[in-house]
Amino acid sequence: MKVKAMKPSITHLSGINEMEGIQDKFNDIAKDPARELWTPLVDHVLIPAIQIALILFLTWLALRYLGQVIDRLLNLSRFQEKRGATLGRLIKSTTRYAIYFIAAIAILEKLEIPVTSILAGAGIVGLAVGFGAQNLVKDVISGFFIIFEGQMEVGDYVQINGDVMGTVEEIGLRVTKIREFNQRLHYFSNGEIARVTNYNRDQMRPLVAVTVPFETDQELVQKTLNEVNEDLGRRLAPFVIEPFSIYGITNIGKDGVEYTITAVVTPEEYWSTEREMRKSIIRAFNLKGIEIAYPHQIMKVSPETPTIFPGKGNPET
Repeated sequence: MKVKAMKPSITHLSGINEMEGIQDKFNDIAKDPARELWTPLVDHVLIPAIQIALILFLTWLALRYLGQVIDRLLNLSRFQEKRGATLGRLIKSTTRYAIYFIAAIAILEKLEIPVTSILAGAGIVGLAVGFGAQNLVKDVISGFFIIFEGQMEVGDYVQINGDVMGTVEEIGLRVTKIREFNQRLHYFSNGEIARVTNYNRDQMRPLVAVTVPFETDQELVQKTLNEVNEDLGRRLAPFVIEPFSIYGITNIGKDGVEYTITAVVTPEEYWSTEREMRKSIIRAFNLKGIEIAYPHQIMKVSPETPTIFPGKGNPET
């Protein structure tokens, strides 16, 4: 009777091959232990670790000196000071995000993580998120046009949507920061900014109104205000675009006659000019004995009217 030889199975053959591979590996390590043990450690651990550390150092270095380089480039260009500050903030923010992204991609490559598949997946996710991120896209586009059209710049005193007034601290791709005089900081999404009132554009017109009683000598009032205008024109000459003048009698109210003086000055001196105008008017009126009107009432009592207070003229006394 013949005994039929059994053929080795595929699993058995693969196990034998693995054992032979392990044995060959041990033989190679025994022959050259330095090369077989240290080379993988150096190639796959030490060198990538050094490269990642170098990437992190270069990233830190770029972020540290990014602001100085951008400021120097803008100073060499012909941008105005405020526009340069605005563009500087925007460029710094955008460049910082770009540096983070490049550093992350480089580190993933050194860790032998498939960057291509990650970027492809991120693109699909970004496309899905993009449909729900319409407000973000609107904010970015609105921020671009705010800067491109020069509606406001860093350092400008503005009023947003007829509500919040303050100084522009930063204009970013998505949000704009406005700080009020009381130091409250407001964050506005660029897409929500519908109306900008800018108090720092070319020139401003201060208007100061003063009311005097009806019985005051109106000729004296006008003469005094003309003297005030001449004095203001001499003292504030560097900031005056159009001279100070009396706009005329702008109102006749229940308290008296209202006069308004006006001028056109540089926007930086608008607030201080109005304060100086008020102070000069009060000083001049005090010197000339002119009274500033205030609400008051005059009561006339008939002699026949009885009074509850005893005294002269009281029929009960």
